[in-house]
Amino acid sequence: MQVYIDGALKYQTGGASFNTYITVGNGGHQVAVKAWDSSGKNFMTIVNVTASGSGITLSSPTEGQTVNGSVNVVGTASSPYGITAVQIYDNGNLEYKTGSASLNHTLSLTPGSHYIMVQAWDETGTIFFHPVTVTSAGTPAQPPVSSGSAPQATIPANAARKLDIDQMGGWAWCNTCAGANGAGPADPYSMTQSIKSPALDGNDATFWLGGKIAYGSAIWWKQLGAVDSASHFVYDLQFYVNNPTIAQGLGLKYILGTECDVRTNGGWRVWDTANAHWVATGASCSVRANAWNHLTWETERVGNQTHFIAVTLNGYRQVINRYFNAKPVSARELNVAFQMDGDEHEDNYQVWLDKVNFYYW
Repeated sequence: MQVYIDGALKYQTGGASFNTYITVGNGGHQVAVKAWDSSGKNFMTIVNVTASGSGITLSSPTEGQTVNGSVNVVGTASSPYGITAVQIYDNGNLEYKTGSASLNHTLSLTPGSHYIMVQAWDETGTIFFHPVTVTSAGTPAQPPVSSGSAPQATIPANAARKLDIDQMGGWAWCNTCAGANGAGPADPYSMTQSIKSPALDGNDATFWLGGKIAYGSAIWWKQLGAVDSASHFVYDLQFYVNNPTIAQGLGLKYILGTECDVRTNGGWRVWDTANAHWVATGASCSVRANAWNHLTWETERVGNQTHFIAVTLNGYRQVINRYFNAKPVSARELNVAFQMDGDEHEDNYQVWLDKVNFYYW
């Protein structure tokens, strides 16, 4: 797939979907998206847009750039209401902030992949952000690998399996709908696939949650199609958090919902569908910082109930054995999802997911 702005190629990627940012100047522009299938047939959609002149323009770095130990972040934030703050994040960590609309700051980078986010606010509280992924030359120090890559549960040979879901196209996402009553704060968020480091299999997906409105959240999900016959489910994945202390919670949903209360070490909670609230299980949830964590959830549906069987984190299996009544809905779907919840300061943070696998039978 390719994206052209006013006839000039600005972005290209493989696969059937993408989610990217392209900076354009003030005024009218023609945006053309072109795609090719395996037979060579091409398709194109053209839309006309008008740029308001608000936002962030970066002249450095450029997307996919390789640098040598440091990168100069140069750009300008603009809004008719005036810019009040600009910040730079490196892999979710705040590295620089200024009250000026102009930006010219050099970041020192460790070897490996870096997800650089430039974020700005204007006087009305409107938020603008511009992400760029760069690679710092050298051999990155790989994080310690958790207890193996095989599923931490017994998977029957006849089980259907969806592997490397983190690299599939067609993910959907939302921020406000992840909050209370489906109307939470509209904090910025992003998902970027094909990140090389840290990664266990050479490609992972990184998720970022930012902003400044307390307790913001975002959810991403991937539809896998309706499978009415399935009643047993195993969700197995590896995740890497750069700073768990500022994450309020990390949620995983797949017909049944689970949540790790990272911030207060409150352990695992599971979703009571019929009564629409979280229930503490008493099972611990100890997440390692700056290291891969291997998580496996075993669940099933039994009649009109959901059954949370057990959770295994980094080789430590805890039996949950909780049953909850289901709630009738018209939707027929099977999906996996990942949610990030911010703290009272909305400290920005980042999570990487890799080897996201789902088994059902």
